[in-house]
Amino acid sequence: MTKVIVITGSSDGIGAAAARQLHSAGHRVVVVGRSPRKTEAVAREIGAEHFLADFARLDEVRKLAAELDAAYPRIDVLANNAGGVFGDPTKTTDGFELTFQINHLAPFLLTRLLIDKLTASRATVIQTSSVGARLAGKLDVDDLNLDRNFDPVRAYSAAKLENILFTTELHRRYHAEGIAAAAFHPATSRPASAPGRRAG
Repeated sequence: MTKVIVITGSSDGIGAAAARQLHSAGHRVVVVGRSPRKTEAVAREIGAEHFLADFARLDEVRKLAAELDAAYPRIDVLANNAGGVFGDPTKTTDGFELTFQINHLAPFLLTRLLIDKLTASRATVIQTSSVGARLAGKLDVDDLNLDRNFDPVRAYSAAKLENILFTTELHRRYHAEGIAAAAFHPATSRPASAPGRRAG
């Protein structure tokens, strides 16, 4: 059965590899990325539709959700893959720490905005997390922006733990309505401690 599969951060890296493989398996892949050049190149290569969104801007996430909702009667898989690890603490225009927003808040918002379509489609929602989540320790819910104690690896690890917690809660709330939720750790040849890497 052909499925409609939306993959964020699929203009490069594992997202692009997944887009190519799933397209070759006969699915209707939707490529979502930040870079117009890279996103269009991957979409053109596999003959897929594509959308642009920078997850450092939540207004672009809202626009993306509206575009996806209008374009597709059903979405069978939403793969929240866009993410990255950064060096210096940086605030987005929305007022959140960049790593926190791109890795967690943006995919959380996208999923919530599409939740009616996802439940109607009995969709699978996948989060690209990391074994680095084990390094996060206990989340400080009073300092999710890490204003008091920022470290790039700690910020990334916390965001990936938040991905897992979100996946767990998504399953708890919506599994009975047909949503399957999963988080996974991808293989990587680049160490998580190297700052500046961003998918999409």
